[in-house]
Amino acid sequence: MKPKDLGTAHTGFHDWYWQRISAVVLLFSIPMLMGILLLTYNGNISFEILNIALTHPISKAASILFLFALLTHMWTGLKVIIEDYIHTTAARVVVLNILLLLLAGFAAYMSYHIWTELSYTWDCIPCGGK
Repeated sequence: MKPKDLGTAHTGFHDWYWQRISAVVLLFSIPMLMGILLLTYNGNISFEILNIALTHPISKAASILFLFALLTHMWTGLKVIIEDYIHTTAARVVVLNILLLLLAGFAAYMSYHIWTELSYTWDCIPCGGK
């Protein structure tokens, strides 16, 4: 049985490839972020040191890499789901374009805030706001 619409490339390799690449980036970055969060919450890393680390350009570049890996993973996964379950071509194009605009807007918004924050401000929750 042959599928009706194979897309423009007529294979699923492109989506599969980017889904795996973004998954590898997320596989390494999510445990690292969780470890930093855990160390900060336990008091092993002070908020001042965390603030200095998060405002460093290398940390900001890693944050951008994580953001784009996450959004690429979301886009490829949701695109395949939408292509599989929305059968009308016009509706599929509309839904995919809306999704793409939302993800691009979120990427622009988060990229702006990652690069323009000079220092992060928050209260020290574990230490009672000191």
